[in-house]
Amino acid sequence: MPGKGVIMRLQNGYVTQRCGRWRAHYHRYITDPLTGEKKREQRCVTLEPDVKTKTKAREELRKILVSELGLNADAGITVKGFIKQRWQPLKEGRWRDSTARTNKELIARITDRFGDVPLRKIDNVELQRWLTETAKTKSASVVKHLRIFLRSIFAEALAQKYIDRDPARLLILPKTKAVIRPYLTVQEVQALLSKAESQRDLTLLRILFVTGMRPSELLALRWQDVNLSDGTLTLNQTIYRGKIRPFTKTTEEGEVQRLAIPQQAVDALTQWHAAQWEYEAKDRHNGPDDYVFPAPDGSFWWKENYQRRVLAVIAKKAEVPRVNFQIIRRTVATWANSLGTLKDTQTIMRHKRMQTTQDNYVQAIDATVKQTLEKLDSTFNPALRLQ
Repeated sequence: MPGKGVIMRLQNGYVTQRCGRWRAHYHRYITDPLTGEKKREQRCVTLEPDVKTKTKAREELRKILVSELGLNADAGITVKGFIKQRWQPLKEGRWRDSTARTNKELIARITDRFGDVPLRKIDNVELQRWLTETAKTKSASVVKHLRIFLRSIFAEALAQKYIDRDPARLLILPKTKAVIRPYLTVQEVQALLSKAESQRDLTLLRILFVTGMRPSELLALRWQDVNLSDGTLTLNQTIYRGKIRPFTKTTEEGEVQRLAIPQQAVDALTQWHAAQWEYEAKDRHNGPDDYVFPAPDGSFWWKENYQRRVLAVIAKKAEVPRVNFQIIRRTVATWANSLGTLKDTQTIMRHKRMQTTQDNYVQAIDATVKQTLEKLDSTFNPALRLQ
């Protein structure tokens, strides 16, 4: 707590870096007990060497403001004010470009509903009621992430002493509406492959249906990432909103992933690489830096454009009612799981958590369920087997 004569005022302070060390800057006002005059005293604290990033330095500065000066919350601050001024600056520096937009949209839902309410007047019952109402119209994923953000926001508010209790600590996930996650049958997959008339599209689909690659990875693949001799693909970049990023959804910058592909897929890639020599020189796109599945001008495809201009056309010819990249990934996961183990499927899909594979990708196949039941019945009742 501050000593006698220190006037506490809400402030943010700022951080600077010098000679490789971060420094926290803030101020306090000292009142001379004899004259009553107020004097502003500027403070500068050199942070520990293990504070490497600006985000971490800001977090340490906040701790100083709270613990050393005993600064307390502005009783009138609103939920929106706290999020924008005190919570989001601590979090958004760690958001990837791929999730930043979605996160901001979710935060906007919270501020649209509770933004003008004073932080101290938020009630846990009202938070729970809002989550329950939201679950009636929004997906389980949206509701889950809203709960995560609410708990993070109010936990931080408690840590910064803006509130005396955490109204979001005991929020529960309400029952959400059922989500239909379609996948393709074997016959539909075969129909799609039979209607892919160009060598490029046939090869692309064959790679998709054995690797379950994300479109952001597949469409960023270059020939230098393809090793036809040992049958592997190297993933080290992705396409996001029209830009190349030097990482994937499951890797950091500088990391790579290698995928093994079956021999028939290798043969398809070999044929596609050779087929490009049949075009005029200006249309050849099989050099090391060229994309494996280029757009007509040699640049990379935008996922949405390929899905609308090519994939949808193939699906119509094959009389498959609905096809997109997500459905294809779910198809790969579902059928792979029927042939192997859930761990195998998780590895193929390259999910960090097995729960993601199980909950969002693997679907029940009626035929395999029936086979399992038949085996179970024979195990429990061997005397009832038909001779």
